Amino acid sequence: MLPAPPQSTLLTPRRHRPFRSAMVRGLGVLLPPLLTIVILVWIWQTVKSYVLQPVTVGTRDVLAWRLADVRDELPDPQPGNQSNVFLSHGTAYRQLDNGQYVPLAVYEGALRGGQLPPETTGMGVYQRYVEAVYLRPVVVVPVFIVLFVAVMYVLGSLFAAGVGLVFWENVEQLITQLPVVRGVYGAAKQLTEYMISEKPLQFKRVVAFEHPALGMWQIGFVASEGFREVRELAGEPVLAVLVHVNPVPVSGYIRLVPKSQVIDLDMTVDQAVHYIVSFGVVLPPQQLPAKRPAAISEGATKSSTINSPSS
Repeated sequence: MLPAPPQSTLLTPRRHRPFRSAMVRGLGVLLPPLLTIVILVWIWQTVKSYVLQPVTVGTRDVLAWRLADVRDELPDPQPGNQSNVFLSHGTAYRQLDNGQYVPLAVYEGALRGGQLPPETTGMGVYQRYVEAVYLRPVVVVPVFIVLFVAVMYVLGSLFAAGVGLVFWENVEQLITQLPVVRGVYGAAKQLTEYMISEKPLQFKRVVAFEHPALGMWQIGFVASEGFREVRELAGEPVLAVLVHVNPVPVSGYIRLVPKSQVIDLDMTVDQAVHYIVSFGVVLPPQQLPAKRPAAISEGATKSSTINSPSS
């Protein structure tokens, strides 16, 4: 027989690691708000890149085109008090490196946004002028947020009243015909509806059943009773169970399962949602395994050590 390990080794308690425990608790406190901030910043950057910037660039180009006073030649030019500055009919013009002329006031206004590159054209000067004078971020961002919220409110009100709903359904039907886009759009729509939905989840209870094979258990949500024909064929009540697809709890497929093959779980629908979204990490308190008291565990260790045969 192999010699029994030294008693000192068996009776050594597990070391307490205060630094590690403090770090884990700190991460548990900080990660939720940090992840919330990261998600909100990502949403803002997405809206900014794909909505705000295109709208701003389009507005800038339209204003620059409407305000542009770019000339290739000046009638009766007179030298001004600065180099490359000429007077024409009482208006001061600045000559650019490419030979074009723009009003001096516009040129100086464009310089508020930084030094202009040497190859800047007259239209480029007006674009910089519009950005520096009319489209400053301190003005554009608040106005954009107000308009964005107003547009979302109007669209939501119209669709709630049924106006334009048929048109949008036709658009979505067209999207679902595209091979690659329909998968991405469907997942994005399900996730968005779950995140912003104001209605509670319409599920009765949480169950588990063996799926997709015996010995492998799947968590699901009971939506309703199954079809009459299936109940008659099975000879017992049948439940319509939603089998979820991570990480969106309300997406997946329906399984019609005999009632005798499901077991009810001691957890609410919200707790099941948290469990699914966390990929099984967050367990409800009532589902956590019971911890054995340290004194009992230590006593059992001592008993096994004393009663162990020696070689």
